[in-house]
Amino acid sequence: MPVPDPGIPREWVDAAREATGQNKRTSKNGGRFWELTGGILHCACCGWSMSTTTVKTRGSFGKPNHYYRCQKPLSRVEGCENRKTHRADVLELKVWEFVSGLLKDPELLRTGLAEMIERESDGLPDNADREAKARRDRLAEVDHKRARFQDMAAEGLIDFDELRAKLVALEETRDTTRKELAALEARRDQLAELERDRDTLMERYAGMVPDALDTLAPEERHRVYKLLKLRVNSSTDGALDVSGALGDVGEICKTETISRSSSTA
Repeated sequence: MPVPDPGIPREWVDAAREATGQNKRTSKNGGRFWELTGGILHCACCGWSMSTTTVKTRGSFGKPNHYYRCQKPLSRVEGCENRKTHRADVLELKVWEFVSGLLKDPELLRTGLAEMIERESDGLPDNADREAKARRDRLAEVDHKRARFQDMAAEGLIDFDELRAKLVALEETRDTTRKELAALEARRDQLAELERDRDTLMERYAGMVPDALDTLAPEERHRVYKLLKLRVNSSTDGALDVSGALGDVGEICKTETISRSSSTA
């Protein structure tokens, strides 16, 4: 069936899909906010996002216990050796202790963010606006040539086989140019987003008094992690490897791990 043109340039759609492709929901399993979900905590063995589970102790009034665990062993996909669960309260506290330590040292954080933005800007042309304009002009030229070739075919100046070949070549040029433009604008938007996130971190969180940082709600902590593009890899021995906007900061701690069989008792 024919699909009407929505009037939105394809490169906008591609850029939006790329920008939101990594968005993931946070878990509210067990009636709590899991601050390391939403694409932050991953299994170091297979790379999958860690899932959440809540287990109540024996008795109708048992206290719920919350754990993170790799979701791959529970799926039909085989191959992950990570069969352990990690206590949510311990894991979340260790990660926040590290991140809040960065926020309590504004100069260190400012330097790290500046270096990160400089690395990202290195991949962007100095004349990004001119490059983008050149590609938009090329798209306009493709549309102009397409209309001219169709007029030539209507006037009998070229046959339909020639027209088809020319239109195929123009369509290839159009697709290539759109992809180049979308990639360029996505990179520029990403850099602008990093600069906005840097300003938010420095203005809202960096330099806060320690007591205020230590009492931030899980939702606020999660927001800080997102601003830092934080990724935490948890291994079977409880080691946490953290990376993000400031690069790979390495192993920060080891947390208590509990075997799956004992956690489900």
